[in-house]
Amino acid sequence: MKRAKLFLILGVLVVIILSLSSCIRIPIMLFYVQESNREPGKPIMVNVEHFNFTPTSYVWKVEKEHQGWVDITSQNLKQKENDTAIVYLPTEPQSGEVRITVRADYADGYVEQTRYISYGPKTPVLVEVFEEFGTTFSQPSAWFGSYNFSNSRLPTFVRYREDFLEPAAGMDPFATRLLFGIYPASKSEIYDLGEVYFQAWTKLPSSTYSSAQMNTILNSEPVASDWNIRIQPTGFISWRASSWKVSVQNIDRFTDDLWLFRARKSDNLVTHLVKINNYYTPSSEEFGEEAVGTYVNFTFNETSIVGPSKHLWDENYYFGVIAVERPVLSSDFEEQVSIVAFKGSAMVLFPSIDW
Repeated sequence: MKRAKLFLILGVLVVIILSLSSCIRIPIMLFYVQESNREPGKPIMVNVEHFNFTPTSYVWKVEKEHQGWVDITSQNLKQKENDTAIVYLPTEPQSGEVRITVRADYADGYVEQTRYISYGPKTPVLVEVFEEFGTTFSQPSAWFGSYNFSNSRLPTFVRYREDFLEPAAGMDPFATRLLFGIYPASKSEIYDLGEVYFQAWTKLPSSTYSSAQMNTILNSEPVASDWNIRIQPTGFISWRASSWKVSVQNIDRFTDDLWLFRARKSDNLVTHLVKINNYYTPSSEEFGEEAVGTYVNFTFNETSIVGPSKHLWDENYYFGVIAVERPVLSSDFEEQVSIVAFKGSAMVLFPSIDW
């Protein structure tokens, strides 16, 4: 009888404890950070989700590690929404960490989270997909969509489709790309159903395509070691960078060409392909002597590329640059022989915590 009473009392206590614990709601905040774009000067999206409390305000802070922690919030963080911010990674130092802290205030207190994000320059590999009119070679885009951006090599991914362009975009990007003078140099060189070119040289026809081959070629393709391309914002409209500076190592702005492409997030199709030498704006830092070489800076506003009613970079579009050099060689003939060579590339992806 006593044992039965004891079990009854214990049962009642368990019910009371469970009831009380269900009423206790511990405030929780999860912190998400974009995996791509973790290179100097580039933007990453950071976002938090709250549970079991109602935030009244958010306070964001970003610091860089440079002989101690230096607060760079005012110039490097743009709040997109209360729970979302865009962090533009520092350009100096080129490799290191940033410390991102967010505090969510609520009626009874606050919740704070801190994340340490490593960044540094990576090796870009130009990956171009070509499709003739009437064909769709979508598998490479699926490969790019599932790419692991923590790898040491990153694809500068562009996709050209013949006769595709957005309204009032200007020249057809497919035809413009064939004017580069590097492979493929003509439509006849492209496989009927589509082709992928790596570094404007190694090609993978759609008839033999596989995701595994894409990975193998990307990781083994030779890349130049005497160039570097940096991209960093110089002006903003709200959270979004609207003007940029592109710094290219060892390029000659009088003889070499720098092209800028804009592509859609949804299918990676290039909507614009513009030679930004034409939009070159002289800078007091035009020739910057650094330990790793000489840089020439190209600064431009997005309206010069896409017009006043469109964005070069936002949630739906990304952009990149492709550098080609045109060395002139002497010959036994009176005419000079011009050889076009691919020099380098870089890309700034759209802001998304899923990338």
